[in-house]
Amino acid sequence: MQNGSRVASRRQFIKGAGIASAATLLSSSAALSKSQVPVDADASVPAKNLIFLVVDGLSGGTLGLAHHWQLRHNTQPLNWMQFYSQPGVFRAQQDTASANSPVTDSAAAASAWGSGQRVNNGAINRSPAGEKQKAILAYAKEAGKATGLVSTCRITHATPAGFVASVAKRGEEQLIAEQYLDAEVDVLLGGGARYFKAGALLDQFAAASYQIVSNSEQLAAKAGSPKLLGLFAQDHVPYRIDRENDPQYSSVPSLPEMLGSALKSLEKTPEGFVLQVEAGRVDHAGHVNDPAAILHEFLEFDACIQLALKYTQAHSDTLLVVTTDHGTGGCQLNGIGSAYTGSGPALDEINKFTRSFEWLQDEFLAQGKFDAALLEEMTGIATSPEVAAQIQAAIDEPVQYLSSTLTALLQPQLMAKTGTGWTSNNHTGECVDFMALGPGAGKLPPFMRNDAVFAFMADALRLRV
Repeated sequence: MQNGSRVASRRQFIKGAGIASAATLLSSSAALSKSQVPVDADASVPAKNLIFLVVDGLSGGTLGLAHHWQLRHNTQPLNWMQFYSQPGVFRAQQDTASANSPVTDSAAAASAWGSGQRVNNGAINRSPAGEKQKAILAYAKEAGKATGLVSTCRITHATPAGFVASVAKRGEEQLIAEQYLDAEVDVLLGGGARYFKAGALLDQFAAASYQIVSNSEQLAAKAGSPKLLGLFAQDHVPYRIDRENDPQYSSVPSLPEMLGSALKSLEKTPEGFVLQVEAGRVDHAGHVNDPAAILHEFLEFDACIQLALKYTQAHSDTLLVVTTDHGTGGCQLNGIGSAYTGSGPALDEINKFTRSFEWLQDEFLAQGKFDAALLEEMTGIATSPEVAAQIQAAIDEPVQYLSSTLTALLQPQLMAKTGTGWTSNNHTGECVDFMALGPGAGKLPPFMRNDAVFAFMADALRLRV
């Protein structure tokens, strides 16, 4: 799509949003905030800042699982649920399709947001005809704003890249890292250190005045630096369930820590900032069908909503978006036991899991053998000799994703213990929540395509596109 057609698309969006009936403002029912957030939902003034919070791969069933777990074990609902009734929040259902499929991948979904163009699955900001698309962080830079990306995935992964990069294939992560430097993205926090070593790229970031950090202590010390590059894992950041229970990951920062540090750096720019924050490993846990990992990953993201909302309370010129790009795995908490009453205890049994299946996969592969005692220690699941033999065969082959093989072979036990079932190891095509609070939020229509998000953001920020 050329710039002229994008502008026309933007005008169409704004016209449509103007005649759409706005969502009713709801009174606050819970404890995200006791004071009303000052907002200009009609966008009489532009948003200075944008905080874009995205859970990658959040199926509705995952939200339901976390919701019921939270109600059972804590005194308040999820921040996500409380956000629905926060004064000034507008909510839409979002069609997540890509250019070539009703079921998107993360690259196409992030590109639709980033450039206002639906692309084919696997591409990042390249039209189906192969044309490069200019992404929103480039427009933000032209307006003098600071820019930032935070993720629990490799920072070069598809979702953060969709706000900046343009590559034919999402796997070109070395090139994406180089494009981040060219685009002068001010804050980059996540995993993926391996892509910053080739060609002395890390030295180039240092020469460009980036503070480079690799653990929580360093991040806390350098938070507030105008340019900040934090790389906390060679690959993806370890799952939260593993970070909380394995001492070797004690120095890896949480997603809320990364968000707080990013805000300290970005807020110093007089013209404002655009920040995308991704809980990327919800998607990965969905692909693997790992119920405990997906629960912990979402709960960590949920804490970011409260942190971001507190920021908007102190900075009423900030637009806050909370959304997901697609579902993954079709996670669902199912009724089990007599009159489904076993579903309650299942929410207690899931607490006995202390490691992800990815962690178990790595341990078994390192040992070269299946350790039934270790599996039972970390999950409470005992295996039969037949299943143990099948797992050992998968280790010996080895299969591409042992973690998925483990959850598939143990699915009857996982269902019995946690009540959690799945439709596949793939993405799903349901429409998803898109919520906004702050300047311009009132122009959110009740239903939108993902490629209309670009125009919504650009209009709220008054970017020249």
